[in-house]
Amino acid sequence: MTRILLLIITINSFLFSQSGDWVIIQTPVAANLKNIFAIDSMNIWVAGDSGYILYTSDMGNNWSIQNFRPDFKINDIFFLDVNIGWAIENGTEDGINVDNFILNTTDGGLNWQSRRFRPDNVILNTICFVDSSKGIIGGDNNIFSITTNGGVDWTEIPRDTATFSHFPVHKVRFINDSIGFAVGGIYDRGGVIWHCTNGGFTWMTDSAYADPFFDMVFPDSQTVVTLASDIERSFPSAVFKSSDLGNTWFYKEISYYGVSSGIDNRTTDEIWGTFGHEFIVSSDKGESWQTILTPDSINVFDIVFTDSLHGFAIGENGKFLKFVPTISSVESKPVITNESFRLYQNYPNPFNSITNIRIDLFDDSFINVAVYNSLGEKIQTLFSGEVEKGSLELKFDAKDLATGIYFYSVEIQNKDYKSSSDKSIFKMIILK
Repeated sequence: MTRILLLIITINSFLFSQSGDWVIIQTPVAANLKNIFAIDSMNIWVAGDSGYILYTSDMGNNWSIQNFRPDFKINDIFFLDVNIGWAIENGTEDGINVDNFILNTTDGGLNWQSRRFRPDNVILNTICFVDSSKGIIGGDNNIFSITTNGGVDWTEIPRDTATFSHFPVHKVRFINDSIGFAVGGIYDRGGVIWHCTNGGFTWMTDSAYADPFFDMVFPDSQTVVTLASDIERSFPSAVFKSSDLGNTWFYKEISYYGVSSGIDNRTTDEIWGTFGHEFIVSSDKGESWQTILTPDSINVFDIVFTDSLHGFAIGENGKFLKFVPTISSVESKPVITNESFRLYQNYPNPFNSITNIRIDLFDDSFINVAVYNSLGEKIQTLFSGEVEKGSLELKFDAKDLATGIYFYSVEIQNKDYKSSSDKSIFKMIILK
């Protein structure tokens, strides 16, 4: 009887270090890029000064310029999916009055429609939509409004009467369809955190601090983390954290000085924030922090992670940064040994394009080695044939495969075809 041994091995693979490397890519523009939004690692928009909106579908290798308006700037950009998105554009056309426009696209940014927002001489800072109809905008001069018809009409949102509740709103984001958070404030006067539980129609002041907040992150479905910032660097930053959707807040000062204008989480525990010429990083969901210099000490403004393997940031002079995690590969060790062979985890793992698979055969054998994708579809037969007793090392070239999880199958049968066969399936990760 044929004996089938089926194992999926996930141990002895890799560890991540929070001090991953960042690679600088120059975009086609030299303007400061202030905002980034990514649906996934292959659909990324960046925006900033001179009204630029840029799009990349290959992690920054190639770019298309979707918007350009020299006397304006993009203060926020938000997408519901790869097609539907909005942006806030403001600037001056006559050198006197500040004009605001809400941009909307339904084709991934190939075309943007512009709708003017009144009154003039205010600054809109943020835009966020819960669905294609309902969205929130926030800005200075007590601008905090909601639309239920896709941005055609805007209605002022009631806020409670707490001190500082009328302060400017810098960022609005929702953790689910009902619960949203907003952060804001004024330098040297105070910072505010608000939250809502009814999809954005009413907002309550949660907490206030001496310095403003500019962004927030949701490491999991219950947790909110934000950093207070002092532009003059006279007072240290502070972390505010709620683990119960804003019902209670914990805060403490941290021994770093600067402005955190963007923040996102790489994993549920690891959080990265922009901090001028540094990144500020927590590996324990905001409890403790450290700073890491940016490459070439460039000034960074916003950051996003699409998953634990892919992160992106933007900064001064059109710089785009791509995160490359530091991988500590565990030495390749035998994972399985039985009466007919010893099989080793592929090495390196994860790998960019080439990895090695080693098998020790205890007898002359017939062997089949094949690679499969995560759907169980065969990608390639690496080897099929007779092999003498000893070690066999196979090289797998994955240059044409995308980042993801794959499996390799090893099936061995003694050459007399009378003894039982052994089969094992191992996981490997391609990281590009």
